[in-house]
Amino acid sequence: MYQELTDRLTSGVARCVTEEEVRFLWLSELKSALGVQFQAERERNDAYYNGVVIEFKNVGLFGGKISSPAFKEAVYDRLDKYIKRRSESEGEDPADYIGIATDGCHVAFAFMQDDQIVHRHLMPICESSVSLVAQALKDAKRRAVTPENLIEDFGHMSPAGAGMMQALADSLMSQLAAKGPNKIKMLFEEWRHLYGQVADLSANQVDDILRSIGFNLTCKQASKQASNSIIPAALFVIHTYDSLLIKLLGAEIVSMLGDHTAYKGFAEAASVLGDGELTQRIAAEIERGEFFSRAGIQGFVEEAIFSWYLDAAADPAHGADICRGLRQVLVGLAMYRTDNLTVARSRDVLKHFYQDLVPDALRKSLGEFYTPDWLVEVTLDKTGVSDWIDKRFLDPTCGSGSFLLATIKRIRQQAEVAGWSQKATLEHITRSVWGFDLNPLAVQAARVNLLISITDLLAACPGSRIELPVLLADAVYSPARNPDSDEDTVEYTIGSQVANLKVTLPAALALDRKRLDALFSTMGELVEADTDYPDVERKLIARRQLSQEEADSWRLPLSETYGRVLDLHRKNWNGIWFRIVRNFFWSATAGEFDVVIGNPPWVRWSKLPELYRERVMPTCRDYDIFSSTPHHGGNELDISAMISYTVSDKWLKEEGRLAFLVTQTLFQSPSSEGFRRFRIKDGYNLIPESVDDLKSLKPFPDAANKTAIFVASKSRSRVPSYPLPYYVWNAAPGAKKVISASLDKATALFGVIIDQLEATPVGGEGSPWAVLPVGEFASMAGLTGQSEWAQGRKGVTVDLNGIYFVSVTRVSEDGNLVQIETRPEAGKTNIGPKQRHWIEPDMLYPLLKGASDFSACYVSPKDELYALVPNRGITKEEYDGAEALIDADMPQLSRYFASFHELLARRSTYRGRMPNAPYYAVYNVGNYTFAPWKVIWAEQKDFCAAVVSTATVPGAGERVVVPDHKLFFVDFDAAEPAYFLCGMLNTAKVRQFIESHVIKTQIGNVFKHLSVPQFDAKNPRHHELAALVEQAHAEPDQAKRQVLLAKISDLGSKLL
Repeated sequence: MYQELTDRLTSGVARCVTEEEVRFLWLSELKSALGVQFQAERERNDAYYNGVVIEFKNVGLFGGKISSPAFKEAVYDRLDKYIKRRSESEGEDPADYIGIATDGCHVAFAFMQDDQIVHRHLMPICESSVSLVAQALKDAKRRAVTPENLIEDFGHMSPAGAGMMQALADSLMSQLAAKGPNKIKMLFEEWRHLYGQVADLSANQVDDILRSIGFNLTCKQASKQASNSIIPAALFVIHTYDSLLIKLLGAEIVSMLGDHTAYKGFAEAASVLGDGELTQRIAAEIERGEFFSRAGIQGFVEEAIFSWYLDAAADPAHGADICRGLRQVLVGLAMYRTDNLTVARSRDVLKHFYQDLVPDALRKSLGEFYTPDWLVEVTLDKTGVSDWIDKRFLDPTCGSGSFLLATIKRIRQQAEVAGWSQKATLEHITRSVWGFDLNPLAVQAARVNLLISITDLLAACPGSRIELPVLLADAVYSPARNPDSDEDTVEYTIGSQVANLKVTLPAALALDRKRLDALFSTMGELVEADTDYPDVERKLIARRQLSQEEADSWRLPLSETYGRVLDLHRKNWNGIWFRIVRNFFWSATAGEFDVVIGNPPWVRWSKLPELYRERVMPTCRDYDIFSSTPHHGGNELDISAMISYTVSDKWLKEEGRLAFLVTQTLFQSPSSEGFRRFRIKDGYNLIPESVDDLKSLKPFPDAANKTAIFVASKSRSRVPSYPLPYYVWNAAPGAKKVISASLDKATALFGVIIDQLEATPVGGEGSPWAVLPVGEFASMAGLTGQSEWAQGRKGVTVDLNGIYFVSVTRVSEDGNLVQIETRPEAGKTNIGPKQRHWIEPDMLYPLLKGASDFSACYVSPKDELYALVPNRGITKEEYDGAEALIDADMPQLSRYFASFHELLARRSTYRGRMPNAPYYAVYNVGNYTFAPWKVIWAEQKDFCAAVVSTATVPGAGERVVVPDHKLFFVDFDAAEPAYFLCGMLNTAKVRQFIESHVIKTQIGNVFKHLSVPQFDAKNPRHHELAALVEQAHAEPDQAKRQVLLAKISDLGSKLL
């Protein structure tokens, strides 16, 4: 960092005889190295630069002791006076100034605290202590803990951040490239399986991420393996660095807790240690949590994965770089003002720092979208809580703790008004505000954020011992008794396939937190000593943590669990697993909460890691939460729905409130049918109270999601009742739909209009909700219910549109063949360049492609395309018939399909739903596909309907129109019933009813919840409506057609 400057100061001081010579040496060398121009203090030979005051003494006058008269004079007389005088003349807070005292051989920092000057460690002149002086002059005043300062000093573009992450990256990639297993590689794979699953990224996205992270990753592995691991490796480095920084920040905060702390200035003291001493201190005081424990904060650091940098520091190839990076971070932290965190308490500082550290594209691929502070406040308002000091709160997926911090703020405000003591407030917060998260980085960030929120309370209560109840725990899969076991035991498995630690404990012990903590503490200590279980059991009995009777009775589960952890330890893991396990078991004894709040992850079932799906599947089956709709079941269910059920069952008090940010699709999607039953367990129901629908806005500026605030209660005596209040948010006139995350609540709400509607299930239990103006649903009672005569069908599914949906360029002279052209631009799969093939036209049909090809009562295809439909059904008989026909009579078509054989055989629909079919067969076809008349509507569009019949195929003549899979239809054998139904569907009331309960991107079989009259040939008005609809289809003039549509709607409404 500043080795050259250090060398010049240490060599120069040997030539100094007087204080003036020391002063001249330092000021000239600092000016030369840093470009700073000092001012002389009045009547003294000392110096001032911005907010930094330096007091000089003659060479070696301190004698290396803070008890020396010269040191005391420098601090308590000179620096104290100078800082107060500067503060008064400049109108600045005296605590913002930095005092430095040096005799050329040693240096110490001093700061004002509660109007008294307080000095730090007296350090020898070395590169680290000189770096601290340089950092102080660079900062010019003590730094406040704000996101902006953290990003500037430690972000990916800062020298400290880039340097430390580069050192971590070099070490990680070296270990990943090494042959055979090693500890760092195992930890990386464990993390990658559990937390580092990055969604598919394009090559351009990967390049953009690698350019923006601030460090380089050089991988010597084979190219395929390297490309698969490079982005997870980058994220692992970032997470490790972020975890390290927030732990060090936590230690620096604790070091300023007055009588609580073991010593002041943790970062400063650590920065001047040699490499070996530095890593030993970090290992003991940070990673084993001893510094926090001595300050009365128990269990503050309890994760194993991100401590791998200490193993890297022991590697001669990378140790020096790791330690250099550590010192640079420590030097930066040493200048932070952590005795006053008022600014830091106003928002989630670590959330903003992390968002800056991880590139946007990478966070989006992980589904990481942090809740804006204004939206947190609105969600808390929706809980309806008025007495915040009389409730217990849980955020079961707390992330960095935004909801917890906002809750603590409200509790503290009410506690102060109520006249609570600081001790009473501290005890209440640590008992009543809880968070869970499955990601160890999130847990550590939330613990530090909570520490920031209560430091003043903790400082005012010396001798207090607390534990911040933010747990590494799973909101879905938590420890519980094994119903299939004859023994009264609790089984739980944590970790990925790499660690895969199965824990079996006697239920009486597992659910007794105090005893389990004591027992696990002893076991962890003895694992580190590589002790076998018989000796462990004797120690547990000697410490009175087990009776002899319990030892005999519980020997099997305890010895098995201990043996598994010991085995991991002997494979180069460590005994911290007992501290991890205790967190998960602590969640099982957390008790009930009055309010459950948060923003659970919005991840579809199919996107969850396979191992995790296997673990939580039995839990989800217990709640009967999967949809019964074919192809819309568990693989589409959002995990936020599961979490709503599990936390309500396990932790929400009866008549307690749940307020979650969820995806709005939960209330209308077919895949969320199970969620909408709202049956928990043991006779309890989840009672929806209200929904705020924000889907027309962008409350998460960097995410295109459909946000809703869902509020519900848990009750045994009540069942859900409807309609319920449903608030729809829209941008106010002149306001943007994107709401900046930096806005406060009042400003954000000023830019929106909120309309109250009501929601009612459109059919039976679990059916989608119809969202309509208050009182409107009752007027539509005649439309509800499943149709007895109409069924919506999905258009043909081919998966490779460019091969099946083609254009016809020519007809052969004899009319027996047509030339078709493939369409490579029609899908994501690469089918090669455009190709032309001659084929028999027997299986070509006019295609209606999508929503842009029609409007209400009018069909106007955008492109002239034709669909290859080789099979007329999806039964074995139809498959066999199609294959025989093509083999016998269509050699050209057979060759065409064969030229794409590999691509066609890989289609997902073909592999998943079409056993025993020829490789070229298509799905969603039957007699209905070839009906002469069809009423169509689009899956993704404002609802409207039209009628299609036939069109001309070159070389084949008139054929029925075939709809694509993005269209739905009802088939008819005659025109008039089709035109009649089209008219009924285009009436204003029917369209409003349909759009009230479907998601506009998922409009399917509308007749599942819609019943309209069937065409009656004896009713003249039915003939009248059909005639108007037919006339509209023939009217190209849009204005004239609108007049007809108005008449159609009016007449159709009268027929309902």
